[in-house]
Amino acid sequence: MKILVTGAAGFIGYHIVRHLIDNGNQVVGIDNLTNNKDLEIKYTRLSLLGITPSELAPLTEQKGLNGFRFIYMDVLDQSSLDDLCRKESFDIMIHLAALTGSVVANTKPAKFYETNVTGTMNMLEAARHHGVQHFIFSSSSVVYSPQASSPLAEEDHVDTPLNMYAATKRSAELLCYTYAKAYGLPVTIFRLFSVYGPWARPDSFPMQIADRIMKGRRVRIMNNGQMVRDFTYIDDLLDVLQASMNTQQYIANGVPFALYNVGRGKPVSLLAFVQAMEYALGKSTEVQMDPTAPIIVGELVEMYADTSKLERELAYSPVWDYEEAMPRFAEWFLEHYGKTFHM
Repeated sequence: MKILVTGAAGFIGYHIVRHLIDNGNQVVGIDNLTNNKDLEIKYTRLSLLGITPSELAPLTEQKGLNGFRFIYMDVLDQSSLDDLCRKESFDIMIHLAALTGSVVANTKPAKFYETNVTGTMNMLEAARHHGVQHFIFSSSSVVYSPQASSPLAEEDHVDTPLNMYAATKRSAELLCYTYAKAYGLPVTIFRLFSVYGPWARPDSFPMQIADRIMKGRRVRIMNNGQMVRDFTYIDDLLDVLQASMNTQQYIANGVPFALYNVGRGKPVSLLAFVQAMEYALGKSTEVQMDPTAPIIVGELVEMYADTSKLERELAYSPVWDYEEAMPRFAEWFLEHYGKTFHM
C-alpha cells in the first residue's frame, strides 16, 4: 500500500514509518521540522530512516531506507499538500502532526488551534478529494473530561476539555467524524494513553524522569504522589495500527468511523513508574510529594483506558506491562543519552 505519514520525524511517526517500510509498504513522510527543543532528536530519527537532515530544504524530497521518501512540508501548506496527494494517490493517510503540551497550549491557543484543527481539516480535505481509502488520526486521552472516571471508555464525557490542547484534539475528532458521515471517508481515531519507548520526545514524562534520575535531581509528583496513568509501550501501538489496517473498516449506522482507546488498560501509579525507572537505570533519586491539585494544570488524577472495544472490534489486547518494557527503554536511554540526543 502507498501511505502518507504526517509528523514523520516525531517519536510515534518515526516508529510507524519504520514499521510500515519494514513490512513492504510505500511510505511518504512529511514534517515541518519545527525549530523547537527536540529538533536534534528529530534529525536523529530521520537519520535512522536514511534521511540526511543537513541536506533538507522546504518542499524538497529525499529518499531513505526501503523506498521511504521524506518531504520537508507543513500540513498548513494546503496547496503543496493537495498537489502531493493528487500526484501520489495514497491508499492510507496516517495523520500524526500536531503541537502537544497542555501547559504550552494555554499560552499559545491560536497556534495550537491552527496546527491541530486547521491542519487536520487540510488533511481531511486532501483525503476526500484524492481517493484515500482509510484516514487514521492520532488523538489523545487528554480529551476526557473531569466528569469521566477511569477506566475511561470511548463513550465517556469529552466535551468539557480541561485545557486548550484537549480542546484542539476534541475539535479534530469531531471534524474526522463529520468527514466520515458527510463524505463517506473511512476514518479511524486512536486516543493514545501515555505512549513511551525509544526515541521519545524529550519533554515526555518518561524522558524527563529518566533525565532527572541520571542527573540526581528531585522528581516531583503532584497530588501527594497519588497520580495514576496508563503507560503504553510503542510496540503495542504499532500492533494496534497493523490490526486496524488489516481489518475491514468498522461501520456504525452507515458511517465508516471507528474510535479506539490505545492503552495498556492497567492503572500504574507515577510513583511505581518512577521506582521501576530507577531500578532499570541503576540509580535512585529523591521523590517530592507535591500537594498541588492536578486540575490546576489541566490534569486528571486517574487516567487509564478501558480497552474492551479495541479487543472486541480489532481482536487485539495490548501486552506490554511497564515492568517488562522498562528495561528495554532504559537500555536505549543509557546507550544514547548525551550522545545522539541531549536534554
